[in-house]
Parts: sequence; C-alpha cells; structure tokens
Amino acid sequence: MEERKVIPNDWELKFKWNVKLFYLINSKRNHHLDKFYRYFFRLGKSYTLPVFLPFFYIYGKWDAIIHLAISLILTGIMMPALKYTFRHKRPVNLLEDVYLLEPVSLKSFPSADTAYAFTLLGVIIFYAPWYIDLLFSLYALLIAYGRVYMGAHFPIDVIVGGILGIFSGVLGLKIKKFLGL
Repeated sequence: MEERKVIPNDWELKFKWNVKLFYLINSKRNHHLDKFYRYFFRLGKSYTLPVFLPFFYIYGKWDAIIHLAISLILTGIMMPALKYTFRHKRPVNLLEDVYLLEPVSLKSFPSADTAYAFTLLGVIIFYAPWYIDLLFSLYALLIAYGRVYMGAHFPIDVIVGGILGIFSGVLGLKIKKFLGL
C-alpha cells in the first residue's frame, strides 16, 4: 500500500493507527454502503429523538425518559465543551484522498453523533430486554462506523464519542437516583 501524504500537523495524526484505520475504512468504497449511509447517518442527529422515545417509554416508562433526558443533557454539555477545547480539524482538512460523503462543519473531536447514539444505548440497556439492547448496539456501531466511512471523523473521534455516550448513560442514572427522580 502506498504511503499517503499528510497535510498539516495535528495531534490526532501522531497516532499512526488512527490515520491507518481511517484510510482502511474510508477508502473501501461500496455503492450499497454509500447509498445506505446517505440516509442512515441522519439517525445519529439529535433531531431524531422522537423516533427513539417510544422504545424508552415502552420499556421503562417515565423512569427511562427522565434517565434519558439527564443523560442527553450531560452529552449535550460535554460535546461542545470538548470540541472547542481540543479544536481538532476534520480528516478532510488534514489528509489527502478523503472520500467525503456529507458536508461537515465545526470540529471533529469527539464525534457528537456517535456520543448521541451511544447515550441512547447507555440508557436503554437499563430497561429493555437483550434483543432491544442488541438492536441499539447495532445502531450505535453503525453510526460510529459510518462517521469514519463517510469521512467525517477519525476512528479516535468515534471511540471517544462512544465512551462518553456510555458514560453519560451510566452517570445519568446515578444523578437520577441521587436526585430521587
């Protein structure tokens, strides 16, 4: 495999595995995956919350909805705080030969879409049966993979976003219990 030229210096580029894994995922183009992710990636946006709310209500009633609200507030505070602390650029601004499937703006680290998906997972696992947990796990992993596949994020962005999402789900439950809600 030919060595690709890196454009400017950035802290995420110092992790060679991060760049190699990005290119491994981003350079493998597939017509069906391109078509799938042109639509599916929207499910990683917070405006899709109404699609997911019925699951939380069905399996956990208002306990799950309150837990979810607290956890999403935590994620909503952490994401911009980290993005503007680290101010990391998108792969398309740092590397050559990036296949970009959607327009991107703002900062890259960590992936807010991945954090949102994993926050949903980090809450539903406390309420739903295993097969719903599996469905949400698949959803979160597809969102995370898609962020790299689409050229929007480095792998480390989605890894940290996933960890923060799960952390928000767990911490949200602790806060809910502490507040007696």
